[in-house]
Amino acid sequence: MSFDYDVISIGAGSGGCASAMRSADLGKKVALVEYREKGTGGTCVNRGCIPTKVLVKSAQVYSEIKEAKQYGILVGDVKADQNAIQMKKQAIVNNLKFGLDNFLLKSRKVDRIAGKAKFLDAHTLEITNGEEKKTVTAQNIIIATGSEPAMIPAFNIDREKIITSDEALSIKDIPKELIVVGAGALGLEFAYIFSTFGAKVTIAEMMPNVVPILKEKEVTDVVEQYLKKTGIDVRCGSGIASIQVNESGRVVCAFQNGESVEADMALVAIGRSLNTKDMGLEQIGVELNAKGQITINEKMQTTVENVYAVGDIVAGPQLSHKAQKQGLAAAENIAGTSSIVNMDVIPWAIFMQPEIAGVGITAQDANDAGIETICGKMPFTANEKAITMQKTAGVIKIVARKDNHQIIGAQIFGIDASVLIEEIALAIETKLTLEDVAESIHAHPTLSEIVMETAKNALGKAFHK
Repeated sequence: MSFDYDVISIGAGSGGCASAMRSADLGKKVALVEYREKGTGGTCVNRGCIPTKVLVKSAQVYSEIKEAKQYGILVGDVKADQNAIQMKKQAIVNNLKFGLDNFLLKSRKVDRIAGKAKFLDAHTLEITNGEEKKTVTAQNIIIATGSEPAMIPAFNIDREKIITSDEALSIKDIPKELIVVGAGALGLEFAYIFSTFGAKVTIAEMMPNVVPILKEKEVTDVVEQYLKKTGIDVRCGSGIASIQVNESGRVVCAFQNGESVEADMALVAIGRSLNTKDMGLEQIGVELNAKGQITINEKMQTTVENVYAVGDIVAGPQLSHKAQKQGLAAAENIAGTSSIVNMDVIPWAIFMQPEIAGVGITAQDANDAGIETICGKMPFTANEKAITMQKTAGVIKIVARKDNHQIIGAQIFGIDASVLIEEIALAIETKLTLEDVAESIHAHPTLSEIVMETAKNALGKAFHK
């Protein structure tokens, strides 16, 4: 049987683009289907990783200029031009999309198909673009449709007063008071951005601590103390009963414990809705789990042999780099090259300032699994480079097995945590021990020395106890 394409990737986000480009590099005839208006790059480029980092950087520069006196630099009045910030954000997004479209995809002769895909059978897709419909066939199909902010009914999201991260990215008039629902990556990044630009921010988190993914109270307590020190009100440990706009136009967030808080605006930064609906998956035999995620094996194959799935729509963290790695693996497995993704070593980072990052498992995770651990912990006040930068807020914790000292996890809150975590991710991937890291010479003075010193600390050999 002949097909129109060897591989069709559905969704032009991180997973879809990666799978399409890798398939083309491996000699396949490839098409990439995308129905969303903002097009190439998916959530990461258009509504997530990239635009938020532009805003974070602007907030960071604004904050450091305001604090320049502590470095011996005197400046006058500092103002943030939100129109200029938004223009720069959009320019960077547009440049990345242009590069994806006109260089990375076009140079590989990946065909672009606009529209929403629905399976007619395991090899045939119906593509709907407005009033037009057409069918295309492929020997193999990779689903990489991603997710969108969940519209939680009790939160009455109207996209004006009660908004999602999509709307938050384009706000030019900073509200005087803002409620941020959720103390995960999105919540903390936006809390940092808006707080830095002058909003009085309240964070509402159902879990007993901020950054629920951390599970390390020694670290989350430091994060929470820092947030409060910067003026952010942190409310953890109570679910939200409702969010609504009252007669005065104020947003009221009512907690399940009977308390409430008011603000000019609320940002709902929790929950993602998977883009798997109305695709005909069940009809062709693609299995979904209880959470609505597509079931896959280690090769990214679904329960239909020639259909693969990657990214947010499968189990695991909803991270761009996870989707990209899975997209590459799917393409390579289709081409006959065995490629497995190690889901145990996926680093993550939250880009507030200071940053928060983690990889592997926590000491609590290990304890729950019956693994005895040995841990090293170090405050950033012990790092000479951090001292010279006057950026000493934070802490690092490294977790290793007690029996053989193999490193199995780490959590960092501090300056450049997103960079520092990579050394530990590599250590976990290559099964290095505390001794391996502790005995490796690190340049001085650098922030990376704190990783070495923390490994030494676990072994009782650190200068700084």
